[in-house]
Amino acid sequence: MKEITTRGDICLNDVYGFIYKVAEISYTERSDESFKYEIAPNYSVISLLGTYYFQGIPGIDLDMKKKVYIRNNVVPVFISERTPAKNREDYWKLIKDCNMQYFNPVEWLIRTKSRYSGDNFYVKKPEDKSLTVDDINTLGNRSAVICRKILEVICYGNDVSSPTINVNDANRKEVYDLLIAMYRTERKYLDSQRRKGITRSAQQGKYKGRKRIKLDTLAAQEIFLDYSANRITSKDASEKLKISKSTFLRRYNEYMAMK
Repeated sequence: MKEITTRGDICLNDVYGFIYKVAEISYTERSDESFKYEIAPNYSVISLLGTYYFQGIPGIDLDMKKKVYIRNNVVPVFISERTPAKNREDYWKLIKDCNMQYFNPVEWLIRTKSRYSGDNFYVKKPEDKSLTVDDINTLGNRSAVICRKILEVICYGNDVSSPTINVNDANRKEVYDLLIAMYRTERKYLDSQRRKGITRSAQQGKYKGRKRIKLDTLAAQEIFLDYSANRITSKDASEKLKISKSTFLRRYNEYMAMK
């Protein structure tokens, strides 16, 4: 019997833009029209989130602590509440808008730009963000940038392996609590310095015209480094920062001039 499996990562973002992969989901469809869903919670990542961000995965009893929750020929609540029903008038339009020839629920959730309003979850392509000592060495010597990069890996549920720090499921929570506290302190300091700079410029009559688009300073530094090392394109970088390509290039040139 022929079958095909589509995989995705169930994620949510926090206020700092960190992506938390709370579970992996797979959808297997077979030639006899039977199907299977598997949802594998990432408990070590879930432990990082307070109730403000995470109230559970719809239709899944996490208290059972199963490694994988399987639904044979049954559509999970997580899927049914955020994918279009077949009796919708615009059903085929929604599929075509995602450049799909037929409906695959997990693939549709990966491709669609629409978001379910009932929670903060979304599904994206599986990604490995594991970090090694060689990766860390390419980040330069800016501790704030390194801190953010390590936090991104921790939040996504991947591991960090280096002579100075090793992070995995066993110590993810402890390292996260330490680094997120450092990151928040650095963010507050940078934000206060930015506000002081704007105030001084305004008092001196130098701050005129439209306000500059506010960027997450630490996130921007990391993206500038990735762009400088040719790991991402200017288009990718501008999309990550949610600014235009021209604005990104201007900010990047400003950053390089200060180095």
